Amino acid sequence: MKQAFTYSFLLITLLINSNGYGQEIKFGKVSKQELEEKFYPKDTSANAVVLYKNRTTSYDYDGEIGWVVITEVHERIKLYNSDGFDNANKKIRFYEKSGYDQTVNIKAYTYNLEGKKIEKTKLSKSDIFTEKISKNWKSKNFTMPNLKNGSIVEWKYLIRSPYVYYISDVICQYDIPVKKLDAKIQIPERFEFKFMPSRYFPVHVNQSFTKKKYDYSYRSKDKNSGGAITSKYEGSMDLKETIYTVNLRDVPALKDEVYVNNINNYRGKIDFEIVAYKPKNRKHEYYNLNWEDVTKKIFEDDKFGDQLRKRAHFKEDLPNIIANSKSQSEKLVEIFQFVKNKIKWNEEYGKYTSFNGVKQAYKNGEGNVAEINLTLVAMLQEAGINANPVLISTRGNGIPLFPTTDGFNYVIAAVEISGEIILLDATEKFSIPNVLPKRDLNWEGRLVRGDGSSTSINLYPKKYNTQKIRLSVKLDDEGTIEGTMISTYNNLNALQYRNNFIDMDEDELLSKLESENNSIEIEKIRINNKKEIYKPIVEMIKFSGDNQIDVIDDKIYISPLLFLTVKENPFKQKERLYPI
Repeated sequence: MKQAFTYSFLLITLLINSNGYGQEIKFGKVSKQELEEKFYPKDTSANAVVLYKNRTTSYDYDGEIGWVVITEVHERIKLYNSDGFDNANKKIRFYEKSGYDQTVNIKAYTYNLEGKKIEKTKLSKSDIFTEKISKNWKSKNFTMPNLKNGSIVEWKYLIRSPYVYYISDVICQYDIPVKKLDAKIQIPERFEFKFMPSRYFPVHVNQSFTKKKYDYSYRSKDKNSGGAITSKYEGSMDLKETIYTVNLRDVPALKDEVYVNNINNYRGKIDFEIVAYKPKNRKHEYYNLNWEDVTKKIFEDDKFGDQLRKRAHFKEDLPNIIANSKSQSEKLVEIFQFVKNKIKWNEEYGKYTSFNGVKQAYKNGEGNVAEINLTLVAMLQEAGINANPVLISTRGNGIPLFPTTDGFNYVIAAVEISGEIILLDATEKFSIPNVLPKRDLNWEGRLVRGDGSSTSINLYPKKYNTQKIRLSVKLDDEGTIEGTMISTYNNLNALQYRNNFIDMDEDELLSKLESENNSIEIEKIRINNKKEIYKPIVEMIKFSGDNQIDVIDDKIYISPLLFLTVKENPFKQKERLYPI
């Protein structure tokens, strides 16, 4: 009996390890069991699943350039059907600056089961291409080859970076489920970081400590009477390391919900932010201890605060711009409109100006976000208006939950008049005061003053964005309708309408409106206030249709809202996890 019990215990242990991925998962080796799997048992609606993700970040010391940070990622994804093939596309972001570049090394394979044999297809280097995202940010992009229903794709990449004060976010939740995720961040005592797990999907982080020996060597050229001599120097240092580890199993997919501002704001992840650099024989450097430290550091940068003091290039223009203005509010509107027309946005984000700065952007008539809105702030200040920049994080950039310089990627302007704060973004040609483009509306920003102080600013509009519709319809005995519809768009809705439709030719616009309104036939359209941005957009259409009403025997069945009827409930999920 004792022997039988021992065997049963061992058998149960082996089964648990096999089914729970308890064994070590090696890159380049997949199992037939993984390839034969037809669906994910914990979420049968999933088109794909992350079988395994491993992320490690550690530091090394290079005798030639100093500290470097190394991040290695291994991901294995199962594609159940063709709807999951999008998960075989990968973009790896990296940073490049003249003389100091990150390096990215990639290996990747696709696996398929052909009969009883596992077929392995390697990603070719020619299938990896580089995309420019912004001036300094780029990405390595690739799509895995030989995709079939049931394929497994796997990649492993290493990023070696000289930007040792930056550790990329540890992403723990995907749009598809994750079976197993392990992450380890190892930081030597020379660096002190703080970390912040996400709030809506809490991630438990274990913290431990160890000792690590760093060996280094470098060569130096010295001169003596005999000429140049190359000397080699070697050394080592024992440092205490802080180790942060994350071990997750069966992470649910992050499913988007209607009326959520940006689903990525609620993704499970861990943010790391530098607190201090502590060299052995030099003064310690501290970073971002509070919001005042963050805003002061940004303001003192020559690509931010110094740009606000450069005004000679517009001083001759300013008197003419505000010559007919009788109040500060009128001056504000005239300067705002002038900057929008003077400097075209080049689609580049950023809280700092480029190397050329505001003066060159003003001269060339084109610039990034900072060059446009810092010019706006400077001109308003020069006109005697209490204006200051506001640092924000756009919707696509997430939300800075704790004091951080990296969390902000955009800057707008704020004016304080009679106790009221008016927000302005001159990158948007159809915007008006207190009507920001949708990308700006992301919780809160930080208003930065010249003395280094800052204030939290609510970015959401104080006035509702409305669309009012009036229908006038005539119905005949055959169920055919004809009539007019007048739609009035205000504030952000008006801005978005102008962006989407003003430059569209009439045939294209009619086709789009007919499609959006249950295939009614639009005979005529008129749009008022196309360019009068301080007035609402008024759209008037004359329409007809024979598919909006049902006539059965002697009864007519009609929905009062006709083609405007909402036909399905947008709230389909069993529970709502994220706020509207």
